[in-house]
Amino acid sequence: MALKRPHKFAVGIVIIVASVGFLIYAAVDQTKMYMLTVGEYVGSGKAYAGRTVRIAGRVGEDSMKWDADERRLKFELDDINGDDSIPVVYTGLLPDMFAEGRDVIVEGPDLQAAQFEASTILTSCPSKYEPE
Repeated sequence: MALKRPHKFAVGIVIIVASVGFLIYAAVDQTKMYMLTVGEYVGSGKAYAGRTVRIAGRVGEDSMKWDADERRLKFELDDINGDDSIPVVYTGLLPDMFAEGRDVIVEGPDLQAAQFEASTILTSCPSKYEPE
């Protein structure tokens, strides 16, 4: 028994909608990442192993070591509350607004290594409305 023309049209629409829905789900699943504070990251154990995470914190005072020849940056990322810190290493161009004491977000895969290897560093601009 052959499908009538309106039924063929409906089946085609269902297939198209299901395909688009699957593509959207797959794209979102691959690009989602978790945003954590340093304290949450330290306390999470292996919960994010192998996943890409973003960690918000503050660059530790007197912890920044920049090697211009290798374009390698090492620093301590402190929790905003000052409770925890993690060592971070980044290879690439030094962000313009990067400085000790500045709030930053580091992004990269959680490799469960001794230091967090950031693939991206996002800096925040200081607000001109904050008191000095």
